[in-house]
Amino acid sequence: MVTTVRRFHVGLDPAGRSHLVGQESLERGAGTDIELWQDFAPTPGNGRAVPFYPPPGGTLLRLFVLPPPDPGLSEAGRAEIAEAFFAGNGIEHCRVDVTRHPLMHRTPTRDCVVLLQGRAQLLLDTGPPVELEPLDCVVQGATNHAWVNLGPGPAVFVALMAHPSETDATA
Repeated sequence: MVTTVRRFHVGLDPAGRSHLVGQESLERGAGTDIELWQDFAPTPGNGRAVPFYPPPGGTLLRLFVLPPPDPGLSEAGRAEIAEAFFAGNGIEHCRVDVTRHPLMHRTPTRDCVVLLQGRAQLLLDTGPPVELEPLDCVVQGATNHAWVNLGPGPAVFVALMAHPSETDATA
């Protein structure tokens, strides 16, 4: 399934008035994210033009889709897919405790994540899963978590990830 998102660039003309500078279509193929915007220069690595999370002082806006659950997939199969995902993105270091779910991870970012479509759960280290409905917003900072699609269709999220700068790390 290919998803197309239109991105519009707005700026100021020489007189200081707002105007449309341009637009482009961004396509998402199966299993890929759409990087909507970042305030840092992309650097190739591990097959991604944009890293999984922004560098210190950087911000990233991403659309991501979790496919529907596969009821025929074993727990070992889920763990294998998760390991391949983290290794393929060069972020094995983000897997700090996966005892609750193989997709549990922690990035050094402050995130604002909104479920746009579908049904999902937020898993944390403790407590019951948090059931999410469309337009629910999760604000979290550098916590171990996982997103789980409850099905039956895809779960579509938008995430704004901000990585504190070295001088801002304790703020």
